Amino acid sequence: MGDFLGDLPQVFRERYLKTHSVYLKSIADIIQVMYFDRDNMKLASMNMITTLIDQGAKQRKQRKDPGHETIEFRNLRNCWYHECSLNYPVEDLDERLKFASWKIIQCYYSVFAAVASIVCCHHPPKKSIDKTLSIYANEFLCNRARKDFFLPPVNLYLNQECKIPNDLSEKINWKYAHEHKIPDIDECLKLAHKERQITSIPHYLKCLRDWVTYQDAYLLFRLYGQGPKGDLDFSLKRIVFIHSLQTEYYLIKLFGWKAVEQQYDVFLTQLENNLGITSKPLLTRFKTFERFNL
Repeated sequence: MGDFLGDLPQVFRERYLKTHSVYLKSIADIIQVMYFDRDNMKLASMNMITTLIDQGAKQRKQRKDPGHETIEFRNLRNCWYHECSLNYPVEDLDERLKFASWKIIQCYYSVFAAVASIVCCHHPPKKSIDKTLSIYANEFLCNRARKDFFLPPVNLYLNQECKIPNDLSEKINWKYAHEHKIPDIDECLKLAHKERQITSIPHYLKCLRDWVTYQDAYLLFRLYGQGPKGDLDFSLKRIVFIHSLQTEYYLIKLFGWKAVEQQYDVFLTQLENNLGITSKPLLTRFKTFERFNL
């Protein structure tokens, strides 16, 4: 046992610090450079919405608000709930990252719920996780009529030839990203890639969730020091923020502002009344949506 414990620092470096930490940080760094100014969520929301509009992300035909709970809105609220848990407790990084493996899991759950919300707009519910991710990659990221609803860099994917399409990477106007960050994203996507399968970042997050859940969760006990903790916290929050916003935008353009605003109002009221907290990222995004008069 003594020898095994002595190997833990090296195991932690090889299995996390040199792999997943690098991959997550590369995704988040591109998000930071493209949309954020320091930690300014308001400006990030504006930049993301402006990018979606500039890309031509608009529904040709809106659906009528059904006036009752639907699986699309149920998944949207789940996305918000997991984002809240990821950010809690808000003020204390050390306490928030005490069980860091759960923060990775919460990030995946939030992103998957965001993806499932979009998929359920066009497909009946009760699809398997793998099927939902496959539909998202094939019928949304790759679909000419829908791909404009998805933001760089989280719209990057490996095609059936296991390559990131050039037209997607070219939208990232940052030379350093092309030299260092996109190659890291290419590596992380290859971890999740199966032959002849379109592979997206949510596919990778599922693999990461599986690794941290079923194999090496205990390794995250070694996540000490402000650097590794801060990098993980930064990366997960950025990845969830951008996935949440593009899903919210998609639903607003499909169902109309009032239908999604109602979900937002009810969720925030329940969050404040039942848990005594609020969600700053969610508040910021919706205040910005109001300014755009979508």
